[in-house]
This record gives sequence, C-alpha cells and structure tokens, in this order.
Amino acid sequence: MPPAIPYVAARSTDVGPRKAELSVEFTARGPRLAYRHTRPGDRDSHGNLWIRMEEPPGPPGRVLYDSMHPARQRACMERMLCQICAQPAQRDRDGWLFIDWRREDSPPTWPEKSITSMPPLCAAHVQLSLRQCPFLRRTEHAVLRVRKPHLYGVSGTLYRLTDHGWQASDNDTLHPYSQPQHPNLLATRLHRELRHVTVANLP
Repeated sequence: MPPAIPYVAARSTDVGPRKAELSVEFTARGPRLAYRHTRPGDRDSHGNLWIRMEEPPGPPGRVLYDSMHPARQRACMERMLCQICAQPAQRDRDGWLFIDWRREDSPPTWPEKSITSMPPLCAAHVQLSLRQCPFLRRTEHAVLRVRKPHLYGVSGTLYRLTDHGWQASDNDTLHPYSQPQHPNLLATRLHRELRHVTVANLP
C-alpha cells in the first residue's frame, strides 16, 4: 500500500495568482489589496485577503512535503481537521494532538504559547507526519496535547503599490488578529497559539 499523502501538502503543479490579477479596492478605511474579479471566500472573517492557488487539469504534480496548500491549510486550522486525512482531529481530555518544533522566534516558554501554522493530527497519523516532514528530521520537536489552540492570526506576503503595480515587499509576515488588519497583506497561512500544553505520551 502506498504511503498516505498529507491533505495539506502542496503540489509542484499548483499555480499562484499573477500580478495582473491584483487590483486596488477603495473602502471607507482607505485603499487595500484586492483581486480584479472577486470570488466568495477571497477574504476571511477578519477581512484578510487570501492567496488563490489554481490546480491545473491533468495529473497532479509531485508532493511537496515541505510546503502546504494555503486553502487546505486554512480549512484544517479553522475547522480543526487532521492535516493528513482531513477528518476531525481526535481530542481527549488533554486536548488535540499537535507537532511543534523550536524556532528562533519561539517563546522562552516553548512549547507553551508557541505559535504554529501546522494543523492538528489524528493519533494514527502522528508517526507518518514525523517521517515525512523534512523540518522534523533536523529540528528539536515534540508531540503535544493542547487544550486551547487559540486562533492567533495569519501570515503571508506584504505588497506595496508602485507606478508599475503591486510589488511584493516582505514575505512570510506574521500578522496577529489582535492588531488592525493590514490592507496590503496576501495571506497564505493561518496560525494558532498553543495554550495549556502537555507533552503527549503516545505508543
């Protein structure tokens, strides 16, 4: 039986939006980044514009285990779905299962109050994730039970408007929901802050 393909994994054939698809939308709060032709779901409930990824017809490309498809990552984080099978992630009295690793910007309390873009998992898929994720093979990590995975914010690319249209200025910028929405952010990932964390004991 072939190994399971993580639901959140991106594919080499995924295609992002062209600059020509981006436009300026004028609102009561001022101009903001928008698409020329809007679609339902372009923005989340906080008003953040999300990147569109097109999946062209034909056979899917190779699986990119070190990259996540923005729409599928967002769905898993919003609805607490397993990142491998896309079913509701299992929860016990100690909370949901997450895998997290120490980063340069991790809080001193890590893994408590760690901010992650990795969706939760089912217990049956933890070992699969540990084997397939390139980051986990070379970093200090932990399997966690999290009672309160609090929605924290989004990250993505900041754009600035120039005489030649929109130009990317900063990549992978984290923007908390506690701050005013950034009008020129194109979101690519949804993040949760892990609270009430315990290290999991799994067989």
